[in-house]
Amino acid sequence: MTVTLDVTDRVARITLDRPAKRNAVTGRMWTTLRRHLDALEDRDVVAVVLGGAGGSFSAGADLDELRIPDPEHVGGIQELAESTVLRLRDLAPPTLAVVDGPCLGAGASLALACDLRICTPRSRFAIPSLRHGIVYEPVHVQRLLQVVRPGSAALLLYGGETWDGDAAARHGLVDRCTDDLQAAVEPILAGLRTAPRHAVLATAATLRAGG
Repeated sequence: MTVTLDVTDRVARITLDRPAKRNAVTGRMWTTLRRHLDALEDRDVVAVVLGGAGGSFSAGADLDELRIPDPEHVGGIQELAESTVLRLRDLAPPTLAVVDGPCLGAGASLALACDLRICTPRSRFAIPSLRHGIVYEPVHVQRLLQVVRPGSAALLLYGGETWDGDAAARHGLVDRCTDDLQAAVEPILAGLRTAPRHAVLATAATLRAGG
């Protein structure tokens, strides 16, 4: 499988698992990811951790698929990708993106859809949509602007900048940059595991609403 789901001790871990392609997301992977997200809604889960296999988070959408000369096919993949990112954003439990290595384009959209983003210094963040002739969807731009200043967003979208983990933290794109992802994530998960699910979900909803 190219997207795996493991639920242990009230925590769901979803892993993009296509390391040979730096976890570039295909249409089939979007479908699988959407199915995993839907399956979590009614489970006793208090946190969802999204990561990537093989030292990469995600290099973004599989560009080979988007170059197929079939507008209907390409449009279908783009619609599926957008709806899946929104499904992740609207998932009831708190979501954490654990980023190592490249986090590009659609990978950045997935990370931005999460409530918390924790990365390593060697992470690389970029949104090279203009370079590939792709319009970054307005809903993703809006989310980016909820996280970083307009000028920082412009550096990513217009300037095509690539930020390492430390730069991403300075711009506010991530909440923490650390050499030890597990040590940063586990205390958060430990606190959530011990709390009643209804309280966790209510807190998540309040935070997302802005207080």
